[in-house]
Amino acid sequence: MASKKLTRRQFLTYVLSGTGAFMATTIFAPLVSFAVDPLRRAGGTGGLSPTTWRPSDFRDDYPTHVKYTVHVDDAWNSHDMPNDVYVIIKDSKLMIMSHVCTHLGCHVNGSYTDAAHKHSGPPSFDGGKYWFHCPCHNSMYDIYGVNSPVSPAPRPLDIYEYQVVNGYVHVGKVIQRTDSTWDYNPNPTINAAT
Repeated sequence: MASKKLTRRQFLTYVLSGTGAFMATTIFAPLVSFAVDPLRRAGGTGGLSPTTWRPSDFRDDYPTHVKYTVHVDDAWNSHDMPNDVYVIIKDSKLMIMSHVCTHLGCHVNGSYTDAAHKHSGPPSFDGGKYWFHCPCHNSMYDIYGVNSPVSPAPRPLDIYEYQVVNGYVHVGKVIQRTDSTWDYNPNPTINAAT
């Protein structure tokens, strides 16, 4: 059997093909790794943000304005973002309401409606009936975040999911309300082993 000799043309074809494949791999491997990195990263806190609040810190006669920090992991970024909410007790459960007006996304202001509480915002509106007021377009909401029928706001203030873990409130994702009903049942209280 006679051995075939490698021609110069075949040799150059093999060398240039190998070099091209090596260069393509060198260029595209980091790009593929960069593109799939967010998919392989572990998720954040499971959607719950811990706070320093206890359910007993809140009242059932008016909302309390509180602040907390949300840890956000989105693609390549990871940061803490401040957030404000109003909390009131309704039907023996916490109702955590967004401070963002449902009309155009402005921040609503709250108002105390009786003389026994120190004034911390604009006066109550419509003879004390409405507690939240959006200064931009005059949307009004009652103490449970239900919008006034004459307001430009199309729906009540959004509410947040929550859980009580070891006696402290952990805030979850936003739930969009479409009407004045409120039947949110939070996850049960969790007492983790220490």
